[in-house]
Amino acid sequence: MTVQKSIIASPQPSVSIDPPPSRMARSAGVLALATTASRVLGFIGAMLMAGLFGTTAQSQAFVVAFRLPNLLRDLVAEGAVTSAFVPVLSWYRAKASPEEFWKLTQALWTRASILLCGLGLLGSLAAPWLVRLIAPGFLADPEKFALTVRLTRILFPFITLVGLWAFFMGLLNSLRHFAVPALGSAVLNLATIAACVWWVPLTTPGILAVAMGVMIGGAMQLAMQVPVAMSRGFRFGWRWSHPGARDIVRLLGPRVIGSAVYQASVLMDTILASLGAIVGEGAVAALFFANRLVQLPLAVFGTASAQASLPTLSEHAAHRDMAAFRGTLIHVTRMVGFVILPSAVGLMVLAFPIVGGLFERGAFDHRATVMTAQALICYSIGLLAYAVSKVITGAFYAMHDTWTSVRLALEALSLNLVLCLLLMWPMKIAGLALAAALANSLNAFRLMRRLEQRLGQPLLAPVLAAFGRMLLASIGMGACCALLWYTLDGHLHALMRLLLVIGCGPPAYLLGCWLLRVEEWSRVTQWLRQFPLWRYFAPE
Repeated sequence: MTVQKSIIASPQPSVSIDPPPSRMARSAGVLALATTASRVLGFIGAMLMAGLFGTTAQSQAFVVAFRLPNLLRDLVAEGAVTSAFVPVLSWYRAKASPEEFWKLTQALWTRASILLCGLGLLGSLAAPWLVRLIAPGFLADPEKFALTVRLTRILFPFITLVGLWAFFMGLLNSLRHFAVPALGSAVLNLATIAACVWWVPLTTPGILAVAMGVMIGGAMQLAMQVPVAMSRGFRFGWRWSHPGARDIVRLLGPRVIGSAVYQASVLMDTILASLGAIVGEGAVAALFFANRLVQLPLAVFGTASAQASLPTLSEHAAHRDMAAFRGTLIHVTRMVGFVILPSAVGLMVLAFPIVGGLFERGAFDHRATVMTAQALICYSIGLLAYAVSKVITGAFYAMHDTWTSVRLALEALSLNLVLCLLLMWPMKIAGLALAAALANSLNAFRLMRRLEQRLGQPLLAPVLAAFGRMLLASIGMGACCALLWYTLDGHLHALMRLLLVIGCGPPAYLLGCWLLRVEEWSRVTQWLRQFPLWRYFAPE
């Protein structure tokens, strides 16, 4: 019996499986800490790039050149492949012998290495045509177009490195090892920082040094995972045929299509942002920097929670314990909202101070700050929706439902395109970001509604009720932050004022959650009571 058939077979008695929610929470915590380290380093790298290149032609060329390998990383590697790898590998780990499990990993390694090496070579050769496709607005500037092609040829093999890294990440995650894969991105960002500090001054144009730093970092993050995988039992070997590999290939098609829909949305934004005469010159780079800010809470809490919960949801589905499946899903979704909602409100309220404080220096001028902050505000509107979509889409993948999320994502993409065309003229760059936020919000609601129908048990009501209380607490926090920001105007340096206001945000939010009796607040305090110092501060 194939993996997919076994999961959709007739219901069987519930089986109690490990891990409990506390272990899943620890996994999410490990991922969150590692991702935080990575994102902080990524922020430092983004600040250095903003100061060195601003929203100039070099910066825009790098963003476009790195866009395609980055999209393919999400599509072929971190997105579609791991979402297909983890459920099947988790099923084999739960149901099959260790020998069969490791035979499957060898077959997957063989197929992944051949595909990714070919893809990296093909993309480098096709660089001029790819740049024409993704940034048609660059054709008006031959120097910018030529630099983008050169950078694309350097950066496209990154997909090979990061794809193989994602293979090991999926393998280790199925074995419930999360720390080292999550730290790989930190190594990548360290290499980028080193290139900005030491290599850029020695290179002309300097952006070439950043591209080489990215490639070196990609090789390093792959190399650090191999010893860990081998210590858990993995061995290199050429094996093409295995039933589990065929199952993954069957599952991978719809997942590739589903991930491609989101990547098409990102690509569409890049194409439209390259039309500087309509949305403003430098829009490509401004969207990039705004997205880096939005990705911090999304990756640290949203993506980490979705990634940590996928093996657990997959095992619940494999054992057909749908009551536990629903309970885990509600818990994860509400915890995601508990963190993402105040983050979104904070980013909207403090968008201009945050962008100005982090990026406005050197080549990054006030005009770039305004463009980036406008995009950040609009992106933040859809932050919760995108985080919830990651979790719910993972739930469908765990159940091996391959087409529901794809169909809904295609409809959301169509809406996104229509909204972009309607909003980009009156709202410029903000219209592109707002279109994405609105389309993502509708998609998240429809995903939850469809999964609720599939499970036959309430899902939206318990989640939305909790989100309502969290939103009220977040609005109160936002009001406190705005009031404090304007009260301190003229009394402190802008950056010190920003740090003080941001530091006051979490206590204000947590106080609001306590007053509104948000259940997730109680769960957090129960966990924090393990630490002696917390006992002196926790409200009863």
